[in-house]
Amino acid sequence: MKIKFEKINSDHEAIIFEWLEEQHMQEFWDNSQEHKDDIINFIKSRVQPSPYFDGIFTYWIGSLNEQPFCFILTAAVKPREAYPQIWRENISQSGTTYSLDFGIGNKKFLGQGLAAPTLEAFTDFFQAKIDPKADTFFIDPDVNNPRAEHVYEKAGFVCVGDFKSAKKYWDFTGEAAFLMVKKLKPRS
Repeated sequence: MKIKFEKINSDHEAIIFEWLEEQHMQEFWDNSQEHKDDIINFIKSRVQPSPYFDGIFTYWIGSLNEQPFCFILTAAVKPREAYPQIWRENISQSGTTYSLDFGIGNKKFLGQGLAAPTLEAFTDFFQAKIDPKADTFFIDPDVNNPRAEHVYEKAGFVCVGDFKSAKKYWDFTGEAAFLMVKKLKPRS
């Protein structure tokens, strides 16, 4: 299985927006115009400041055998008071920490057991090619999404607890989520 990851570009815009309209994505993903505007801003190299989470997201697409199938967001996690206590307690002390959001957008790839191996491949790719100091990854599935929690465990993430978002994060304000953490060995 050959999975390729790349930052999204203008060739991916229509695919990503199509995926965000899918019912299976809308349940747990932001489909707001603000999010779409941030994606476009990212594609255009963020030439303008973004009001959407202050432009912190990097957007990735994963392809299997050259066919796009998944969408990943990354954001560096630095100690901030605004983060829930459980996040601050689990930030890497010796490397860098990134949060992830992950979804299989292409319906043809749902139910094929690709999520866990894709997340394993992505965290390895990210540490090898993007940030060799990346040793901690967060992912925070909604507590009403036990299937995601199970898949993330298979990908090496460990549930360290749950939290509620105090800040307005799109339509999920106050929704409970699990914080799951994956630790990688530092690259030498």
